[in-house]
Amino acid sequence: MSRTPTFSDFERQPLRLPAGSLRATMSLFIAALFWLFILLPDDKRIPVPLFMYFLAGMVMLFLVAFRRSDRQPFKSGPWGLPTGVFRFVLIGGSVAALALSFYLYRQSPFSRLVPQPEQLSQWPSLTVALFGGLFVGWLVGRGPWRNWAVFQDFQAWVSLLAMLGLFAEVIIVLFINPNLERNPPLDLRTFETVLTGIIAWYFGSRA
Repeated sequence: MSRTPTFSDFERQPLRLPAGSLRATMSLFIAALFWLFILLPDDKRIPVPLFMYFLAGMVMLFLVAFRRSDRQPFKSGPWGLPTGVFRFVLIGGSVAALALSFYLYRQSPFSRLVPQPEQLSQWPSLTVALFGGLFVGWLVGRGPWRNWAVFQDFQAWVSLLAMLGLFAEVIIVLFINPNLERNPPLDLRTFETVLTGIIAWYFGSRA
């Protein structure tokens, strides 16, 4: 005897977008921030914030482990584009940014990616935020509410707020802190730790 489908049985994605659209967008945003820091001129050179290295793990997760977790195979990639488009953009954009940096400054771009010693004090808190967010997100994402519209849209808004937080971080680091008369500038370590946990939670809940 067939079972009457329940609300949670209906297949749906956050904001009714194709599967992986928000993860692809967030991954591209994170990668673009790396490209920006690599290409900054020497007179405006700012160390890459340490939390960005942790978020790079989310980009790698998208590149090597992204797969649809529902029953049906992919019909298209994120945002309805052919599968592989975002992987091509992420990898190609990274190679292009490194090559352009070398061309403009005639030195290895990897020297710009070495964390500063004073940044390493953040390592423990960022590690806890990253793995804690992934684990809690994975647990929450396994619940029977996984396919509920309310829960999925909550996930989507969390991801959008996280991207807004990344944008605010860049504005503060590149434009506000360098022009502040106070010393030291605004301390963003707690904000960066919370932001890392939120983004990891989203990726974990959608895994």
